Amino acid sequence: MGHNGVMKVTIESAHDNVLKLLGKRVALKVNRGRNRIKKYNGVVTQVHPNIFVVSVQNEIMDRVSCSYTDMVCGQVQIKEYPRDQV
Repeated sequence: MGHNGVMKVTIESAHDNVLKLLGKRVALKVNRGRNRIKKYNGVVTQVHPNIFVVSVQNEIMDRVSCSYTDMVCGQVQIKEYPRDQV
């Protein structure tokens, strides 16, 4: 735990969290800077040592890749879809 009871996110913990989501439907929020925030719905299809890939639906791009460093810095947020919204 870090200051004020907030859990400190590391690259290793970010990788472990994404690994648990492999094959599951997720909501992905990516901050591209200058108030450009993109939200995607998709499935985590690949987990690599430095990046992970989410196959997205209803987008021009069919895949989005993100780094664990982006998660640690708060530029990328990922969460599993609740079962009732699948």
